[in-house]
Amino acid sequence: MASIGLEGERLGRLAKEALVFLGQKDSYIEVNLVNGSVMKSLNARFRGKNQTTNVLSFGASKVFPKLPKKAKKFLGEVYLDPAYIKSRGENLEHLLIHGLLHLLDFSHERYDDRIKMERLENKLLKWQKIKS
Repeated sequence: MASIGLEGERLGRLAKEALVFLGQKDSYIEVNLVNGSVMKSLNARFRGKNQTTNVLSFGASKVFPKLPKKAKKFLGEVYLDPAYIKSRGENLEHLLIHGLLHLLDFSHERYDDRIKMERLENKLLKWQKIKS
C-alpha cells in the first residue's frame, strides 16, 4: 500500500470537511500532489499553457454512469504542486480550497463571479483558521 504522507492526509481531511461545510457531504474529490514537470505537462495538455502552475482542477465527466443512491458523488480531481506553491509563498490549503470551488462550478473569469468565489474562499479559510 502506498503511503500518502501526513501532508496528503491533512489535505484529504480538509477536503472532506470543506465539502461538508459546503453542503456536499455525499460528494468526494481526489487530491493529487505532483511535481513541476507533471503540472507543466497537465497545464500544456489541457489548457494549452506550456508552463507550470500552482493548482489545476478537472471536473468529473458529465457522462458519468448513474450510481446507486448511497454512493458518493465524484466531483473531480485537484492537482497541486507543493514545491511550486511554497516557492511562491502561497498556501497549499488555500489552493486546495480554491481548486475544490472550481469543481463546484465557481469561477473567477468575470468580476461578479470572482467576488462571489473569493468571499466563499475567505469564509472557508476563516472557518478552518487558514492563513491566505
